Amino acid sequence: MIREPARRSSRNRGAGHARYANLHEVGFEFERRARSRKAKGGLRALLGKAPDSREVSERLARLIPRMWKDAEVSVSAKRITADLHPFAPPLRITVAPDGDLLVRGEADRVGPGYYDDVMARLAPILEELDYTWDGDEPDLRQAMLGWLAEELRAGAAQIGMPDDRKFLSDAPVQTAMGPRDAAWRDAVLADPRAGCDAFAWWEHKPGHAERSRALLAMWHEVPWREPIDKAERALMQRVDADLRAARKADRELALPYAEWAELAGHLGDAERADELRARATGPAVIGYRRFDMDIELAGWSIRLPGAFVGRWEDDGERYWATDGDRVIELTTLETTEHDSAKLFDVAAPRHPVIEQIADGARHGRAEAYDEEDVHIVHGLVAIAPNVAILTCKGKPSDQAWALATWRSLRHG
Repeated sequence: MIREPARRSSRNRGAGHARYANLHEVGFEFERRARSRKAKGGLRALLGKAPDSREVSERLARLIPRMWKDAEVSVSAKRITADLHPFAPPLRITVAPDGDLLVRGEADRVGPGYYDDVMARLAPILEELDYTWDGDEPDLRQAMLGWLAEELRAGAAQIGMPDDRKFLSDAPVQTAMGPRDAAWRDAVLADPRAGCDAFAWWEHKPGHAERSRALLAMWHEVPWREPIDKAERALMQRVDADLRAARKADRELALPYAEWAELAGHLGDAERADELRARATGPAVIGYRRFDMDIELAGWSIRLPGAFVGRWEDDGERYWATDGDRVIELTTLETTEHDSAKLFDVAAPRHPVIEQIADGARHGRAEAYDEEDVHIVHGLVAIAPNVAILTCKGKPSDQAWALATWRSLRHG
């Protein structure tokens, strides 16, 4: 069964590049029901009655963790959830009161290959339970392409993209697999089969699962610079490992060699980077984090390079972000003053003022100074009664960037 597009709640994590689970609100959900081959009642039940819901739940709770050792499985009294792909919400398995199994998942960010993988994983479990699928196998590829075309026809500009970040691109459509131009959109509207490249995992074949994980991480998580901490290095190493596994599984599989070479270089393996670069057929283009992004922070928005990574500190009082070379710190507050200009009268500058803003209710002031070899731009923006205080740290040559970042602050 293919369900109507699922409405997701927005979960603002506040970080500059939260895990890709924070997603756009419209998705493609699938649902399948499985039932026992044994009769639930009547004369046929004399030959072997179907198990009740409690027995099925107990058997599933034992079977799934044992058979899906590569997945993170959570078992509760109401359902079993399993993380089968880092860019798909957890698969949900519940047992209905009559003992039937209900399987629900979402495939729009990853593709129909993910659905095929779910069905393949469930096949031995259903065999063990002596269950069978209820109804015919859906044509998920056709349904997903139809869903994509309908989204585009309705004017969707972001499909499978995070809610808390807006990457700045001239492309009219942003898909999970990269920006798409108007010609692509028109082609999909004319023939939905032209949209299969919007999904990372199209075929359930050797190496395709690993490639899908790598491609989606490259588009949404890799910062395309040297890693600045253990987590970023681990991310890049996982992508590298997935690409190695994909190539090992199928030597003819199309892989992003230019981006893989860049990744190897950031990991410090120059020799392998050269070998991979020789296989590339074009320049490196994959990666939304090559673009600037607008992110939402406590009612304010700010524009940062996609390579920045950030978090809230001091119990949510201060937001901190860096790309390894530059740093920003942002604090916000709400006052009782409803005149933006008056807010600056009570906060005299402490350093030379290099720029001011007086744009209706929006007022701002930026100061600059040096601390040893660090150039600091300290800026205020007031849209009464709200105030944002931004500090940008970098080199003297970063001042233009710091001012542009300060100017980008908006409230509401």
